[in-house]
Amino acid sequence: MIYLLILAICIVLFILYMIYKAHHDMIDFLTIADCKLPEGFHDFQVFFISDIHRRKINENTLQSIEEKIDIVIIGGDLTEKGVPIKRTENNINRLKQWNKPIFFVWGNNDYEAVPEKIYNLLLRENIVILANSNKDIIADNGDILSLIGLDCCKYKEAHLDLALQGAKGSYNLLLTHAPSAFFDLNLDEQRLVHTVLAGHTHGGQIRILGFGLYRPGGFQIYRGINVLISEGYGYTRLPFRLGTKAECHVITLKRTV
Repeated sequence: MIYLLILAICIVLFILYMIYKAHHDMIDFLTIADCKLPEGFHDFQVFFISDIHRRKINENTLQSIEEKIDIVIIGGDLTEKGVPIKRTENNINRLKQWNKPIFFVWGNNDYEAVPEKIYNLLLRENIVILANSNKDIIADNGDILSLIGLDCCKYKEAHLDLALQGAKGSYNLLLTHAPSAFFDLNLDEQRLVHTVLAGHTHGGQIRILGFGLYRPGGFQIYRGINVLISEGYGYTRLPFRLGTKAECHVITLKRTV
């Protein structure tokens, strides 16, 4: 009987630990150094958050960031089916604390929710939706960086040619919810972008002895291209994490010689 009691206590503690991990925010401060970055975007800072799902963004987490944020990027799965639209609206309002432009790419769970309501909310809140489209950002010295957004979740494949149409930037920052949308591009297409921000995988969310459904998230240089795959801020199905982080990112772009 005593062994069953000990086992039950261990199971409860293990579950509580996974719940804690799912709600304990980690801020990833990442510097991306790139000789191709235009001079006007040296020290340009991006707040990137992906896969919020059911979570409420912690205001204390955002307020702890002392860096001067220039833009905010939501990498998809802002919400999911069953999440009250008011919660999503509150999360957006919290991301407005910097009074900077906010950009959004669709995730699969956004489409599985009520996309019409989400779309109308984003428009009402002046969020820029990048769905196989782009937005040029012009620096004070006239340099241009293009945000290229793929809508890989609706069309099931990347339409990079469509997303690039009209982009004037000498530096392309690709936003995609699913990292596979980038990795499935051919080499010539991949070389059209310089930095990639993605999410979707949650790093596997629950990893046992290092094994999970997906690879861990993180930063890598792939074929000379900067790639960040976030492990995401929220969780899907169960409020558990193990071996992964509930994270958001402060990214500083640096021009190198």
